Amino acid sequence: MKRTYKFSLNEGFSAVKQPQQTISYPIRNAEQMHWQSTDNQISEQIFDGRYAYLYYYEYWINEAMDLQVEMTMNDLHLIYPQLSTGHIYGKRMDQSFTFELSEAKGAYFYLAKGIYNLHLPVGHHILIGFIVDAGMFRPPVLQQFAFIRHLIQAKKEQSAATLKSADFRVGPLTIKYLRILFSKLNPNTLNNEHILLRYLIFLVHLSRFKLIEVEDPILPLPQKAKELLEVIVFHEGAKTRIHEIAQILAVDPASLSRRYHQFYGISMQDERNMHLLAFVQLTIVEHDKLGATADETGFSGPSELNRFIKKLTGKTALQFKAEIEKNLKR
Repeated sequence: MKRTYKFSLNEGFSAVKQPQQTISYPIRNAEQMHWQSTDNQISEQIFDGRYAYLYYYEYWINEAMDLQVEMTMNDLHLIYPQLSTGHIYGKRMDQSFTFELSEAKGAYFYLAKGIYNLHLPVGHHILIGFIVDAGMFRPPVLQQFAFIRHLIQAKKEQSAATLKSADFRVGPLTIKYLRILFSKLNPNTLNNEHILLRYLIFLVHLSRFKLIEVEDPILPLPQKAKELLEVIVFHEGAKTRIHEIAQILAVDPASLSRRYHQFYGISMQDERNMHLLAFVQLTIVEHDKLGATADETGFSGPSELNRFIKKLTGKTALQFKAEIEKNLKR
């Protein structure tokens, strides 16, 4: 995916190879650039993927400044502000569109072509973003993302008007998943594009469960938890924890578990194990070695995987695999 923006710095900045400040969250195999002035430093990390463009900007600002950014194409952006010690204010120079970026609040933007200005206050700021292929959001999947439907439509119509979604919470779990992605990117492997797209899809799903000041009149809490549980199990596998699901939904874990059991007549842990077994079943026939299956499904190794399968099915991992392969040949 192409880079569809560019920014200009005043003559007080110069490119440097050894900046004074070190990047907080290094991205493996990303391209890096650094600029410094007498008072400020800007560091850039970019990773150009086939299905998404990942960018990361870190600012150390001792004197407040404005940064002019030109959008050269109409695109959908997913933006995560982090470590911001003050609000970053933005506006489009030729339209009455203004926005605010603050720590722990992410958002989607449809950024139409034009010139934008970011006001960077004194402090330390990080902006992490993805240019997202809006074609991912096709009906009926788009029904799950009503809060960005107007942005998808604007992209489809190549609208000249810039738009922003409702904010969503960005907490420690989101940062954990972003940092895992940063550590896995490797353009030298064939599955690199799969890794980037897999994590992006997961982060996109996660955002819809963390909306701020947007109520979902259709889904009660247990149903939201059920959907989220399935999303996380098929991403995290055996690393899925019920308390993290509660944290994402901003509820007490014990209360969530109780309400879930009352609603479905099954515990969340049992539901988690059912989804996990289904994930293992899909994965185990794709690998010759159990170690590869264990790694992909989040287990610490073949022994833990074998114990899990034995507990739920009464079969060893090899017996479980042989049975699945036999059924597939029928």
